[in-house]
Amino acid sequence: MTDEQIRKIRDEFPIFGNIKQPFIYMDNAATTQKPKSVLERVNHFYCFENANIHRGLYPLSTSACNAFEGARETVRSWIDAEKPEEIVFTKSSTEAVNLTATALFETTIQAGDNVIVTEMEHSSNYFPWKHQCAKNGCEFRTALAEETGEIREESIFKLADDRTKLIAVTGMSNAIGFMPDLKSLICRAHEKGILVFVDATQLIAHRRLSVKELSCDFLCFSGHKLYAPMGIGVLYGRETLLTEMSPFLYGGDMVEIGDGREILFREDPGKYEAGTQNIAGALGLEAAIHFLEEHQFETELLSYEKKLSSYLNERLSEIPGLTRNGPSNQVSSIYNFTMKNCGAYDVGIFLATSGIAVRSGAHCAYPLMQRMKQESNVRISLSFCNTEEEVDLVADRLRYLSGTVYLKNR
Repeated sequence: MTDEQIRKIRDEFPIFGNIKQPFIYMDNAATTQKPKSVLERVNHFYCFENANIHRGLYPLSTSACNAFEGARETVRSWIDAEKPEEIVFTKSSTEAVNLTATALFETTIQAGDNVIVTEMEHSSNYFPWKHQCAKNGCEFRTALAEETGEIREESIFKLADDRTKLIAVTGMSNAIGFMPDLKSLICRAHEKGILVFVDATQLIAHRRLSVKELSCDFLCFSGHKLYAPMGIGVLYGRETLLTEMSPFLYGGDMVEIGDGREILFREDPGKYEAGTQNIAGALGLEAAIHFLEEHQFETELLSYEKKLSSYLNERLSEIPGLTRNGPSNQVSSIYNFTMKNCGAYDVGIFLATSGIAVRSGAHCAYPLMQRMKQESNVRISLSFCNTEEEVDLVADRLRYLSGTVYLKNR
């Protein structure tokens, strides 16, 4: 993509024009900014379409219901699921994991069974499984990472046995950007009769995914990582599994019959969508998907992002005292690093004074940080909204900081 094309895309994000002070946003792994079309779609719903779904026979309610189910179909198409019935709307990936873990331990995973989770996981794909194992008399097995933070497939499967019911694994580490070979892992797990839950929260914004091609059993992501509003998430589950599982939340609109004597749960995704849904959020997610499609996400946007990630890696590798964490053989939109003689929070504050937004800390990946023997580090996370000019400025500021730190410690 040309500089002019990138500038036009950036112009579609109001925040880049409304913040007047220097503003370089490189914290996309935490949340992405929102294009105007997404904001307008949410606003349009509340201004002209606001009604609750599945509860009214009047035109406004019917229209809202059709729009909501249309958004479900858009998500189904985006991740290449077989049926819209395999798409459940949640408020986040965190809720999607908790929903799946709670439901599976009621129907599929029994006392004495075990679940394998990797050290690379975000807390949201780690603690729900750990809690349910402890609660239900199951063994929680953790696949150890390398000191670089990478996970080897063999470290997962050496823990597997005939009582292993599920492997929970991230598609892309939110801390260091490492991406395991999901297709190989899932194929190997299925040969052993093991279910696989994929946390695609980070990966969804950096790779076009096909659940059909991956053949995963479950997959989740949060809309706000994909240029959509906060408060909307997605759980994909194989239809047969969703049908067998128990509900997670109980309340309005998730039952067919509930007269006090008998409860008959719905068999469609509504079984897992109790209560009033975030209709505007689902429509905002649909608008974000349309935005990405219009700008050739799979070809133009991801190609540009990969090129920019390589450029960032090149520029930062030249800085004395700066050490990149994570895999050296993978180019990722996430660049995690530490600096000699300078703490991660100090680096983050220093960059913030220049209008550069990055993330410092443990990134909700505590087992991984312990394996890497670090308490905190700095994470730069790019999107197609960033530019080489911004990368140059970040590199220059870090080079300046490196020289200042060295002088101070001589």
